[in-house]
Amino acid sequence: MTVTEKSVIKTEAIFSADKQYRYLLRKEWDKNKKKVLVIMINPSTAAEVFIDHTTMYVINNLSKLDFGAVDIVNLFPNIDGSRKTKGSIPEVDNENEKQIAASAEKADSIIIAWGSVGENNKNIQERQGNILNMLSHYEDKLFSICDDRGNSGFHPLSPKIRYDWNLIKLCIKSKEEKKQDE
Repeated sequence: MTVTEKSVIKTEAIFSADKQYRYLLRKEWDKNKKKVLVIMINPSTAAEVFIDHTTMYVINNLSKLDFGAVDIVNLFPNIDGSRKTKGSIPEVDNENEKQIAASAEKADSIIIAWGSVGENNKNIQERQGNILNMLSHYEDKLFSICDDRGNSGFHPLSPKIRYDWNLIKLCIKSKEEKKQDE
């Protein structure tokens, strides 16, 4: 006896007119399940059909966590992935902010998955702070990826969590709370 299972992954990608920026990559495989927003660093070349390793790990893990759709957005929308480690950060336009805000509004959960990219760069930390500030009124649905030991703040490509995600609530500290910690 055999069993045939079929599935369709519906994809939508929003680019700038010159295709230098990708603002959103949406994948939906079960419209009756929860929707999640995942925020990473820079978009890959993944698009409507082409899928990269990061997007594959995101979909595989979210499916295991019983989600049915994902909106993938990034701190920086430039596809070439170039980030200056010193000096200014890549330009971020209003369209990127608009897509992040719209996806956050519709998502059941929001996963911050940019990893450790901002640890040594104040400009990137500022951008991350701006995004977290934008999302502060969604704090009840903010999460981070953690490993089986409870360590959090991973990017989907991290070998420690690549095949098995756990989600942990993410609490946004106010500027006053951060100063008290120092």
